[in-house]
Amino acid sequence: MAVINRDASDKYKGFRYQKLRLAKKILELIRTNPKTNIIAIPEHRDDSFLIRPDGKQEFEQNKEYSNNFSFNSIEVRKSIINFLDIYFEFDKDPFLHFVFYTNVDYVKERRNNLLDEINLKPLNKPIIDYLIKQDYQDEVIEYVSKVIIESYRKEYKINVTDESNQNEAGYYCKISSMDKRDWIDFLKQVSFQFGKEDKDKLLGEVDSEIRESPYYSMDHVNREEQIRSHLLEKIDERMAEKHITQKIMNTEMVKNVFYEISNNDSNIMIDELYRYWNELEEELNIDNNYRNLSEKIESVCSDINSKTLKRYNREATTVRDELKKYNQRQTHSLKFRVYESMERYFDDKFIYKDSYTFTELNSLVKDLKKSVVRDIETLRKDYNYGVRNNITVEKIVLLLIDECFYSFEGE
Repeated sequence: MAVINRDASDKYKGFRYQKLRLAKKILELIRTNPKTNIIAIPEHRDDSFLIRPDGKQEFEQNKEYSNNFSFNSIEVRKSIINFLDIYFEFDKDPFLHFVFYTNVDYVKERRNNLLDEINLKPLNKPIIDYLIKQDYQDEVIEYVSKVIIESYRKEYKINVTDESNQNEAGYYCKISSMDKRDWIDFLKQVSFQFGKEDKDKLLGEVDSEIRESPYYSMDHVNREEQIRSHLLEKIDERMAEKHITQKIMNTEMVKNVFYEISNNDSNIMIDELYRYWNELEEELNIDNNYRNLSEKIESVCSDINSKTLKRYNREATTVRDELKKYNQRQTHSLKFRVYESMERYFDDKFIYKDSYTFTELNSLVKDLKKSVVRDIETLRKDYNYGVRNNITVEKIVLLLIDECFYSFEGE
């Protein structure tokens, strides 16, 4: 019996999306199961193969496209055919799990030549919608089975009048004889995941998983890109291998990636004051003493320019997202140093008043930002805070005022 070989070892030209997806899954599984060995094999019967901690074997198809899919789409039908070949190759093992993973959404099927050939019409809703909800009513199973059986016949070039040809081509005979219960058992082992992250977003999520890894240490701070590149190179190497034993990736291999990066020369020095940030938040009990930036400014400056106030608020808000991409220890150290710098400014330079004109307050905020930036630039000579630009530092000043660390009233 001949089963179509769908391994892409000889065709591989750099499938970045599936490499990033596999890297994320491996890192995610290691993070949630640090004491369990993870086995992953890229381009083995599918885009990726994983043996999960619960013993389930997972086969996944990754599709990054710009157009939405329906069940009639060739990419979906070929994936189901591949899943069925694996399903029967493993004797319908209930511990198999199949995943169709894509960045696009699904749409309703339209009438086409294939449906006309097998005398089918589109249903009221997209077929994939029924499958995701596991709504296996008769008309859904009829649609799925007829479309897949006919697609299987065409892919394997099966002559239905030649019985010997049918027996030699894949699992056509077994698939064509599946009843409703058989199809439901198979489909329950298939997960359709649509509308997922594209390549660019996936890249950021891989870096996030790297930072959350149990193997991540101070030596890896700001080196996420190096780790990611090294890990993708390892996946790339395994993809190009022909023999399954040479394709295998495991937890130890990932651990070695982190180890190799940490052993490279690095001049990174981390400011150890990050540990005081949480203590500071608890000491000031900011959650129970909250007035935001707008309230603090409006209480001392009645003629504040509304556009300027909106800009201040926007800076204090957006910097929270900016800081998320950096290591938390670095950002906590930086915020603590900004706090110290602001403390010196308010103690030594700032002249408190009951009220300020807009011009006075705006000038004070500018001067405060400049003072903090000078201090941070001095500290950068010895420490790496991740954040290299001064604009973000200036925005942290407003963030700390918004979060009730400081005000203009001498509190």
